[in-house]
Amino acid sequence: MKLPSLAAVLAAVSLPILTGCAAPPPQDAVYPLRPEQSVVVARGTVLTYDSYSDSRCPANTRCVWAGRLIFRFLVDGPNGVEEFTLGPDQPTATPASLHGARITLDTSAIPPARAAGTLRPSDIIPVTLKLSAK
Repeated sequence: MKLPSLAAVLAAVSLPILTGCAAPPPQDAVYPLRPEQSVVVARGTVLTYDSYSDSRCPANTRCVWAGRLIFRFLVDGPNGVEEFTLGPDQPTATPASLHGARITLDTSAIPPARAAGTLRPSDIIPVTLKLSAK
């Protein structure tokens, strides 16, 4: 009778241990979020809409530069915190901490730039994200 090698025994024992600790991948879902709002996307993994930067040219004005709208997100998971950004010009991301899942920004839900002089510091821009598992 041939006995298994030490390496084979160690591999067989450590495989369940390693896979048991890994966070499950996120499931397909849609998340409407406001700045600083968080949602659990998988056990041990939290997605946060951190902030946004809106330098778009106000409506009804002429600008030399059109500006940009950038949304900043954080994924806090077992491997630490990962940052990524989305915007109308880059509506998808595949953060490594989401194990291949893709995040897509619903660009149709983004409000237009406000008219000059009507923007208030308390204004917020909500977003809707679609998470698509592998």
